Amino acid sequence: MIRVAIADDQELVRDGFSLILRSQPDIQVAAEAADGRQFLDAVRRDSRIDVALVDIRMPVLDGLQATRELATIPHAPAVIVVTTFDDDAYVLDAIASGARGFLLKRSSARDLIAAVRTVAAGEAVLSAEVTGAVLDRVRATGPATRVDLSTYQLTAREVDVLALIGAGLNNNEIAERLYLSMSTVKSHVTNVLAKTGSRDRVRAAILAIQAGLAP
Repeated sequence: MIRVAIADDQELVRDGFSLILRSQPDIQVAAEAADGRQFLDAVRRDSRIDVALVDIRMPVLDGLQATRELATIPHAPAVIVVTTFDDDAYVLDAIASGARGFLLKRSSARDLIAAVRTVAAGEAVLSAEVTGAVLDRVRATGPATRVDLSTYQLTAREVDVLALIGAGLNNNEIAERLYLSMSTVKSHVTNVLAKTGSRDRVRAAILAIQAGLAP
């Protein structure tokens, strides 16, 4: 059972999310909060919450601040930021704050449910449009200092895989491009994330761009 907390200052939004998630046999809504402080209090009371849906703009304590404070709480849930604001600056802030997912409120119920399950399984999730916006912003801004990949001790093939992650390719596309099996690609991706300390593909893609591997 995936236990979820919902933090949003709009009651109708909380009710809507709750209704959608409660319709699934493997998801339980464990807590609801109207601001970031209430959300953190709920997490401290219940260490069994797996995933948190957190709005960015909330009173008392906003979603980004609340997400950053989760780092001080043992067994904290993985955060999916859900917001109406699709400014890529918000996305970068959310990623930097430790969020494992980012969805727009206009996303479908199916996307919301899938995001909860994906993050609960230890993976990260960003919608395609959000991912594109983040990477475009990184490309436009450019790195303040070029990242030196030699510190990560990647193999030549892992560097190839990292470059293709930075180009936005998924595992199937990487397998086709490099003439590798899916299992081999998954193994390389796992190694790349582990060696670079990237919690998800988006962070790895940003690293690839900062290292000059991706256009």
